[in-house]
Amino acid sequence: MNKNCEGLRSDCPLNVAIEMFGDKWTLLIVRDLFFHSVRTFNQLLEIDESISTGTLTTRIQKLQENGIVDRQQSETDRRSVNYKLTDVGRGLEPIMVEMVLWVADNGLAEFSQKDVVKLREQRSFKDVCNEMDADGTVEKVDAA
Repeated sequence: MNKNCEGLRSDCPLNVAIEMFGDKWTLLIVRDLFFHSVRTFNQLLEIDESISTGTLTTRIQKLQENGIVDRQQSETDRRSVNYKLTDVGRGLEPIMVEMVLWVADNGLAEFSQKDVVKLREQRSFKDVCNEMDADGTVEKVDAA
């Protein structure tokens, strides 16, 4: 078994991914960091899905251990800590875009056609994020 897979059920790549991201909260934290770039602990607590302090703490620690999130002391307030995605974390964007498109394609949530088209063309949240609400839902915009 791969050294990085110690403590996991197996080193099957799909199992590794599920054990890293298979809970409700981990991808929502990553989503929030995609949309807002840098967040404090308290800002992450404010996501609409109502994550508890303990759950957020354990998920952030796990994301840090896996090299997905970086923890940095705030330059403006030494008592505050900022979290941001690492290059490895930003590498999740194509996967998350495909997940969003799958939801849109199957009518599981409401999306503006304009944003779905942008996501398909760009395969990136860039420019689409600017039109998303803080909870990650896309604003209703009529397609022109």
